Amino acid sequence: MKKILILVFFMPLLSFGQFSKGTKFVGGNMSYYSSKIKYAPSNNPSTTLLSLNSQFGFFVSESLAIGPAANFVSSSQPNLNPATNLFETSKIFGLAGGLFIRKFFTISDSFFFSLEGRGLAGRVNRDLSSPFLYEERSTRVHISFYPAFTFMPNKKWGFDATIGEASYQSNWYTNPSEESNFQVNFGQVKIGVNYFFGRKGD
Repeated sequence: MKKILILVFFMPLLSFGQFSKGTKFVGGNMSYYSSKIKYAPSNNPSTTLLSLNSQFGFFVSESLAIGPAANFVSSSQPNLNPATNLFETSKIFGLAGGLFIRKFFTISDSFFFSLEGRGLAGRVNRDLSSPFLYEERSTRVHISFYPAFTFMPNKKWGFDATIGEASYQSNWYTNPSEESNFQVNFGQVKIGVNYFFGRKGD
């Protein structure tokens, strides 16, 4: 993380202009998390989280891209029922859409650093076969900001690695009630790929 902060500090020294205005790209990234806590002698299920992000970007300048974005999230979390001493699984599925903006900084002809922010809104559905503390549906608003490194072996393909994320999320239920949280994660890595087209000279 220290290296990222140093890079951000020296961003004015980096060059620009590798992309032409009007260039487009489509792609996305994914992250997966799984953990298990063992309570002997039970065979405990894992807590899992899968997040898929997609976007369609349009360069409004040589280094700034904006466009629509979408997110799908699926999670599964076991809960120990004290009455039966058995695990019951809570499952959550969410779909959201919105906009993103991304600023690219050129490190070399094939290596880039960028800062991206996105705002999404959508719905979250919960598996009714499992016990939940909240209602089965809610409205979700998610705002996030993160750095990314992009390697481009050619002018068409870019491979992303995002390290860490700062995010704010709020859920509104029909009670009415609201649940909000702010999170800064320095360890999560997301791997993504983008396809670029419409660049001048292609």
